[in-house]
Amino acid sequence: MQENDPQNLAFYWSTLFVRSLFVEGVRNVVVSPGSRSTPLTLAFSAHPGIHKTIAVDERSAAFVALGQAKASGIPSVLVCTSGTALANYAPAVFEATNSGISLIVASADRPPHLRAIGASQTMDQIKIFGDQPVFFHEVGEPQANLQKQERVEVLARQAVLNSVEYKGVSHLNFAFDKPFEPEADFLKKIEAENQNHSKRSQTDYSQEIPTTELGEKFWSQLISAEKPLIIVGANSAGTDLSYITPLARALSAPIIAEPGSNIPNSRHVISGVSGFLKDPEYREKLTPDLIIRAGSFPVSKGVQQLLAENKKAHQISFANRRFPNDGDTPADRVIHLKSSLSIPDVSGNAGSKWLSSWKKISKNYASFLVDQIHPNTPLTDGYIFKEAGELIPKKSFTMLSNSFPIRDLALFTDFSGQEIYVNRGASGIDGIISTTIGISSVLNKTGVLFIGDIAFLHDINALLSARTITNPLVIVLLNNGGGTIFRMLPVYKFKQKHSEFFETPQDVRIVSLCRGYHIDHTLVSKPEQFAPAFENYINKPGIHVIECITDADDSMIERHKLWNFSLSSKDED
Repeated sequence: MQENDPQNLAFYWSTLFVRSLFVEGVRNVVVSPGSRSTPLTLAFSAHPGIHKTIAVDERSAAFVALGQAKASGIPSVLVCTSGTALANYAPAVFEATNSGISLIVASADRPPHLRAIGASQTMDQIKIFGDQPVFFHEVGEPQANLQKQERVEVLARQAVLNSVEYKGVSHLNFAFDKPFEPEADFLKKIEAENQNHSKRSQTDYSQEIPTTELGEKFWSQLISAEKPLIIVGANSAGTDLSYITPLARALSAPIIAEPGSNIPNSRHVISGVSGFLKDPEYREKLTPDLIIRAGSFPVSKGVQQLLAENKKAHQISFANRRFPNDGDTPADRVIHLKSSLSIPDVSGNAGSKWLSSWKKISKNYASFLVDQIHPNTPLTDGYIFKEAGELIPKKSFTMLSNSFPIRDLALFTDFSGQEIYVNRGASGIDGIISTTIGISSVLNKTGVLFIGDIAFLHDINALLSARTITNPLVIVLLNNGGGTIFRMLPVYKFKQKHSEFFETPQDVRIVSLCRGYHIDHTLVSKPEQFAPAFENYINKPGIHVIECITDADDSMIERHKLWNFSLSSKDED
């Protein structure tokens, strides 16, 4: 048979795998060029039903795939050659594992007889990511045996199902020996067959999963609370949190919805908590007797302090991933929801003053915020966030880098109802631009990324993939001269060591880098320059960088003013 000819076997083996992935619903693959992975690369290239993205830098490629999966809720596939190419996936694998994002890694490897003898571009790839993946399989060398070929098809199914069910990474290690390339006529034959295969419908695993119903004792405990509070951190792709708003309505509970939770706006969502909860007097005034949590551990320091100071309050955590996400304040009860929560016809005991007190403080903080942010020169990070927050289109998405951007959006804007994405699994600054590119490619809508200068430089090779972006994607680059997040830490008092070893100021001409990657760039150093630059780019297809030169010292002064809100503006009952 032609498919089992030695020249064609590796390619056909890979084709069976790709076709099975397609049937399971996979629609995106990110490929980094390499020789050993040729059979996999050609098999994906030959299937018209799967969208292909080529990313030269493997570290960037992995975060692009993570962004795709974050936006779609469906695992994207990564393909790389043998050796250190695979090791470069590690940061994204750890982020996916810890944030509950589904990914499939298909790595090429030398066959066993070429391992451990010093063969070029060979290292131990077996379980290279340790226990991080939810599924690992050493695929073995291609075989003409029908039973073993069927096993490859089953393997694709296993990879998808494990990745989706357990919200993590499946890693499959393929061993290929030469020849890698099929005969030209066989490649054309497979391409022709795949035209029909791409019309096949996805295997239907869907079923009507009933909502999760909890017992009378559980609900009696909830409705007895007089001061219930719901805290929702960043959410995993495909996780249903539609029960949060109805639950808040039933209990008359305020909702603290952090960036990335994507809870719809309602009268229960409280803005400004990153500011006013920094004050101990407000935390004491707003002491809850029941805390219900979902999503990741909160980013806001004030919310973390509220949790730490109220460990005696009954805490219930709705979990959706295999790794604990309770920080250092474990819940009294963890409930793993496999479906949305069914809320019976109940009414909580919270008085109207409980929610209204949160809303009054939030309103006072919003007025205080307006009074504190001024269009001064030099620019501050807070001014840029406040201005951008009023300009971002409603039907767009926002991505926030780690360190200050995720905190600043919550501090300086009312982001309620916005579609926001964050990488809060491992919470690194690596791969932020790449993740945003992956999100943009799937959502097919306008996007805005807020990122600092160090994180921008850390992922600069992501701009190699800029040509794949057809919708407007505006990168708001806050260039404040280094990693100013360390100014929040005690080490800041050692000014010289802090500057040299932590803040690490850089002196890079961002405009020259953008020019080299053929990216539009605008420099903003005055308040009146930002809005025109943003409005010029926000409807223009492709990636554009607005580099905002902000002052680190003035920005920190501005933050401290908001963190000390109560000292300047006490609300009166």
